[in-house]
Amino acid sequence: MITGLALINEVEDRMNWRQTDTLEGTLRPETRKMLRLLNRILATMQTLDDWHLLRGDGTIQLVAADESTAYFEVTKDTATVELGASEATLVFSDSMKGRAIKIGTHDTIYRIDSVQSPTALTLNRPFLGATLTEADDELVSYSIVQDRYALPANYDRPTDDIENFFGTNSIDAVGPNTFLEQRRNRGSTLLVSDPDMFTIYGLDDSETFQIVHFDPYPDETRILNFTYQKDHPAIETDEDRVLFQRSHEAIIIEAMLHLANRDYEDSTKVEAVLRDFMRTINQAQGAGNPAGDKMRMTPNSKHRIAQRAKWGRGHSVDWRDTFDMVNRIGLR
Repeated sequence: MITGLALINEVEDRMNWRQTDTLEGTLRPETRKMLRLLNRILATMQTLDDWHLLRGDGTIQLVAADESTAYFEVTKDTATVELGASEATLVFSDSMKGRAIKIGTHDTIYRIDSVQSPTALTLNRPFLGATLTEADDELVSYSIVQDRYALPANYDRPTDDIENFFGTNSIDAVGPNTFLEQRRNRGSTLLVSDPDMFTIYGLDDSETFQIVHFDPYPDETRILNFTYQKDHPAIETDEDRVLFQRSHEAIIIEAMLHLANRDYEDSTKVEAVLRDFMRTINQAQGAGNPAGDKMRMTPNSKHRIAQRAKWGRGHSVDWRDTFDMVNRIGLR
């Protein structure tokens, strides 16, 4: 695969511009323009198809729910939760940050905002239940569960249909609104079971990772595998490579030439112009290289019965013409 530097030099050569020695350090205005255009083109091109060189494999390990009893010290209308001095089983850890927690019979679900020590944490909002102290000499029930998991930093979108994101694991994909409506309808009930739905929305605290949410809250450890389309990494150094097949280098070069002499490379107009250009040239060259399987058209039972009734069993049917006439109703 060609480096970004070599590709930029190819474009500069065609435009009779001075060649670029390096993409690192202080750059000439022309080189900065070329580098911006190249990265914009790569980012746009990755959205037009599923590319096998940008295909990644990911794994999510669901965390088993922790449901038991413990001695707690928590005051009503405060966000700090501490373990009693005699508590010997439950230990707080940094990995619990962001997990849902429910304490006692108080019917409210909280999130763990931060963990100060193995015996103290802070909730995302003040505790609304009655004050709990170890002096009460009463073990209090609790649930700590994790329903949010970070996707890879370079995750762009699922490969193929999101309905098949986790394969045959019987976890349905739903939109964020449907997911949140399900949670609202359940109220403050913390349902712990085998997840049957998921959705993807939001970012983690660092605004780096997209988040996948599961419902119900997972009860057992489980491994989920998925495939996804990666973001094309930005070209920043002399060794960074363009992660498209060589057959697509000409498309990228043509796109850069198409935009290089225009004055709107930093405007919003360039996105629409570039997208239209990429689609046109991609269709003209038949250059799609999808990572997923191509859909096949085959006659279904309805079509077979209709043709046999019309022509008899011994007649050969040109199904291509049939699909053309029925506007591809027979797709399956």
